[in-house]
Amino acid sequence: MRETHLISIILVFISTFTLAQNKIELVPNDCSEKNGFTMFLLDRVNPKILTNHKIGKTKKYLENNKMIILINSDFLKIEYTNIFGQKIDTIFKNAKQLSEIKICVNKFKDYERKSLIRESLQNKKKWTLNRTWGHQTIDHDKLILKPKKRVLRYKYYKNGKIITRGKIKITELILEKISLYERKLNLMKNADNSCNFGTNYTLNNGLKEINFQDNSCSGFLNEELLSELEKAE
Repeated sequence: MRETHLISIILVFISTFTLAQNKIELVPNDCSEKNGFTMFLLDRVNPKILTNHKIGKTKKYLENNKMIILINSDFLKIEYTNIFGQKIDTIFKNAKQLSEIKICVNKFKDYERKSLIRESLQNKKKWTLNRTWGHQTIDHDKLILKPKKRVLRYKYYKNGKIITRGKIKITELILEKISLYERKLNLMKNADNSCNFGTNYTLNNGLKEINFQDNSCSGFLNEELLSELEKAE
């Protein structure tokens, strides 16, 4: 009788423990997209759950783009790799209330680095960024920023043809946006190889030239930077 009673207690305990578990779907997500749609694979961001948990079974979804996490705690800590090759730690303190978590694959952890655009200004040199895609045969563009007095005169070329030109007043905000863009591009060379047609970049500020390739299919277009600068002016 005592053994039966003990077994009953253990079963009730296990049942209660199981019911207390919360099931959360973990999905890699490009947070820059308004609709939140993403095709990033789990093994690309390599998510690691650093708090107590269990991995639940799930059907294959878009080539295994989601993970099922079973937890009993309200505290959840996740480590993953962003598209720039950086390790990101994300903490959730209300995990019991969540049914889905989207980790931002494009979340960027800033860092200090000497700015090439600032060097261009100091030495009155052009800042030029060339981007080519598909072994320089499918698509290429070029953005030139030329400092003159208190403005940056810009020219934007796409596939050899000039698309737009103009000038932007030099402000600290404008310089920081370009510097941030430089830092992001520099990290892209560390992204994993998941694309057959990589994007090649050449960044030249009249003093230095940096060449690197992004094989992640997550690179930036020069016109995106130009659009940001025009909005910030």
